[in-house]
Amino acid sequence: MALITQYGSLYGAIPQTGGRVFWVAPAASYTVNGRAYTASNDNSGLRPELALLTLARAVALATADVGDVIVLLPGTHSWAASVALSKAGLTIWGLPGGSGNFVRPRASITTSATDEIINVTAADCEIANLRIIPVTAQRGIDFTTDASRLHVHHCSIDLVAPAANTSTIGIGSTTATQAPVHMYFHDIYVDCDSAQGPWLALGDAQEYVEENCHVSVTAGTWAAACTQDGVLGWGRHVRNIYTAQNGGVMTIGHRGTDLTSASAVHFYWNFYGDDVTVPIDNFGAGDAVIAENYKASIGAASGGALITAIT
Repeated sequence: MALITQYGSLYGAIPQTGGRVFWVAPAASYTVNGRAYTASNDNSGLRPELALLTLARAVALATADVGDVIVLLPGTHSWAASVALSKAGLTIWGLPGGSGNFVRPRASITTSATDEIINVTAADCEIANLRIIPVTAQRGIDFTTDASRLHVHHCSIDLVAPAANTSTIGIGSTTATQAPVHMYFHDIYVDCDSAQGPWLALGDAQEYVEENCHVSVTAGTWAAACTQDGVLGWGRHVRNIYTAQNGGVMTIGHRGTDLTSASAVHFYWNFYGDDVTVPIDNFGAGDAVIAENYKASIGAASGGALITAIT
């Protein structure tokens, strides 16, 4: 539950919850309120000064479907193994400073294993305020069909730190046939500087929303920034910005393949940079609905070119 700090604020108000709040430190030695403490998985984790050492231990202690929250204190959290987010209704929250900065959150997560960082296999989970640094040729966060209503927001995806590899994916389904419903990805900043895999690989996700995401490549050629590779998936892409800057090239912004549902994917008010070769590509005839999407051009007085068709 919420704890009153010496400053009169509430620890548990980030975010507000009726469940328990577990605290995880980025290292064995950490500082809270100007004092040094030792993190341990033998601690309760229920107070900032009794922080746990790993996310996996916090998940093991948490209870599903009661609103339990796990707060990652600022710093780099690197675990020796992938974490299975296998309990429904958990929230994983990086502690922001003030309102936070989703371009570069203060808490980051990665793993030293050749694996994904977090594997989401339960419904109604939320991940926020984290810098996600995938391992080369792995997914940062992956999800299965059981991950319905996954909510990821105010995070950054770092596709600069991993070595270039088209199998490196920011967030993605474990296979193209995974079909969770009602997932929501918004206010996510993605930075790529080479030939990586997509930041978001949706598979057969259904009724999803991608909204207000800022996706950029600053060097090299990025083949496809966001993909929908299943046959049944459908959802919406709204008010996103996809750009290639500083000499980088984004060959395809949003790519779809194999869809079999008419009018399955909708694109509204998305903006693509001048060096995004093909903004919306490879959807079958009748698969994509587009309205008010624009591709920029350098110095365009008209505000860019209205995208009137997919390729």
